[in-house]
Amino acid sequence: MDMSFVIRRERELAVPGAEVLRRAFSDEQVRTTLQGSGKRRRIYDPVTTFGIWLGQVLSTDHSCRNALAHARSAGLVPAKASVHTGAYCQARDRLDEASLRSIATGLGKTLSDSEKTEDRWRGRRVVIPDGSSITLPDTPANQAAYPQSSQQKPGCGFPLMYLCTLISLASGGMLDFETGSSSDNELSLWRRLWRWLMQGDIVLGDGKYASYGDIALLRSRGVDTVARLRARKTDFGKGTIIALNDHIVQWIRPRKLPVWLKDKALPETMLVRELRFRVEIPGFRPDLVILATTLLDAIEYPHADIAELFFRRWQVELRLRDIKTYLGMEALRTKTPARARKELWMFLAAYNVLHSLMNTAALKAQTAVTRISFQGCRQRLLAAAARNCSAGKFPSAYRKLIRDIAKDGVPYRPFRVEPRAIKRRKKAYDLINQPRFVLQQKLTGVAS
Repeated sequence: MDMSFVIRRERELAVPGAEVLRRAFSDEQVRTTLQGSGKRRRIYDPVTTFGIWLGQVLSTDHSCRNALAHARSAGLVPAKASVHTGAYCQARDRLDEASLRSIATGLGKTLSDSEKTEDRWRGRRVVIPDGSSITLPDTPANQAAYPQSSQQKPGCGFPLMYLCTLISLASGGMLDFETGSSSDNELSLWRRLWRWLMQGDIVLGDGKYASYGDIALLRSRGVDTVARLRARKTDFGKGTIIALNDHIVQWIRPRKLPVWLKDKALPETMLVRELRFRVEIPGFRPDLVILATTLLDAIEYPHADIAELFFRRWQVELRLRDIKTYLGMEALRTKTPARARKELWMFLAAYNVLHSLMNTAALKAQTAVTRISFQGCRQRLLAAAARNCSAGKFPSAYRKLIRDIAKDGVPYRPFRVEPRAIKRRKKAYDLINQPRFVLQQKLTGVAS
């Protein structure tokens, strides 16, 4: 598997459609970013190691043995090099975490910056924050940094790393992750992502993102919010009534502020537009959705358009499914917190590489990027990278890859309804409800 198909020299990437990769993911860019990871001449230099690791997270088999076998087959590693993975794993350890994060988030930012004004919602960038979690191997180091759920018995669960991610709606580019343990809540992680927000952005969130403090502080930065209301009571007969189920009201600053807001200057009052609509989907109970937004102009931002925008928030769930389920980030493989975080940034880089190809294909097919298959893009990239591609053949191979991805669209299936259930039964194995070493002692008959 030759992932140098993606990491090419600047002159080889001068092919129509490769602008995002050229600006953020060239051989020179990776080499410059990773130059602090060691200058000694090695078989596994930073760029080679990065390329092998990128192919590893893109592959369906995430083992180091498989990654090294493909690298040797593609000629990325000399034939005289050992077939064992020790040197490769040591090379991965030498890569700097901050540099890996810079490469991954840099590609996400480039994706966001490359969005066309007409592809954005009313010409404005919409970003979607959301929380999630992933599991780590059950080692003492991982348990210390990211403890397992308190609901599980010791030795029966896995360390949990909590995430908050920020996605740009138009391109699907993932800007960054903030990570934490069970002591960090989703909103504290979200506020660390505010550095990615720009004046004129719109934050599209669920009920957690509709607090007075968050909305007011974002508004002071020139960032608008559209978020679902859950706890706050609403009366659509009060305030400035725009239309049925649409009004502007004055929110009053809470008397008791949370600790994180003690040193923040908040306005005493704030004008907020509230609107509601009813959702009826076959197979589900009707739901009443109430939104709060700082988009006060009802002419520029009609009720129906804001409702339609909120439904597009579902895209963040699909993008998390892509990176967690399809790419396999749901369960990391490395046994220390530092290695796990490096693995996380490699998954982010791989996701953004795929979305850069998907956006190029969507532009060629004159369709939305959401209609391009993520899994199909991944499979076709792996097929294209299965053999070494020379500089002379790269432009035609790249154009063929984009053509194939553009043709592999997601079928349009409106109002599709499927049960959230599986038909194929799993193996009837017992669950581990005691530490593994206790069960091993019972099997061998050896007491501790």
